[in-house]
Amino acid sequence: MNIPMSRPASTSRARVAVVAMIVGGLGVLAACSVLQADAGAATKPEESRLAVSEATGFTKTVVSQHYIVVVNVLPSEHMMTMGDMQMEHPTIGEQIIEGKGNPIGVGVRHVEAHVYDRATGKVLTSVVPKITLLNRTTGETVDVPPTLMQDVIVGALDLHFGNNVPVTGNSDVSVRVNVNGEEVTVDGHLD
Repeated sequence: MNIPMSRPASTSRARVAVVAMIVGGLGVLAACSVLQADAGAATKPEESRLAVSEATGFTKTVVSQHYIVVVNVLPSEHMMTMGDMQMEHPTIGEQIIEGKGNPIGVGVRHVEAHVYDRATGKVLTSVVPKITLLNRTTGETVDVPPTLMQDVIVGALDLHFGNNVPVTGNSDVSVRVNVNGEEVTVDGHLD
């Protein structure tokens, strides 16, 4: 049984941990998000709202004929090469395995897809998904470069594809993931 975990969101005040568990060959997946405040969390109401606002996003799981896809849309993430990792020794962010990472910034979200074999529950890195984000509020469509990466702490349990892309806030979005011709779509709202 594999227990893949998504990585913490890049924020000093809150961390979003997404835990997904695949049970046997049935390919049943349970996903849950946990918002955990750090010990030094803000105590003023406006600072607390900011911390929660920074961590908003969503995680959704979809099953197709051959795949289980877990889609996360989170605050932007620092994406680092192995050389960056050796120089900086980061405790948050993403290690690039293959591809290029887009920069973080205001109005930028980290959109990712974890792809698992439905029959075995194993993470797949040999199939590169096509990831598209449609902002249903503005009508904008963004192709998400499918960089293969993993969390700098969690490591290989967090192997996934995705990137940082611009997304207008306060929007309803759809994320479409196509894996070998099997397309799944998840909908969500971003503050």
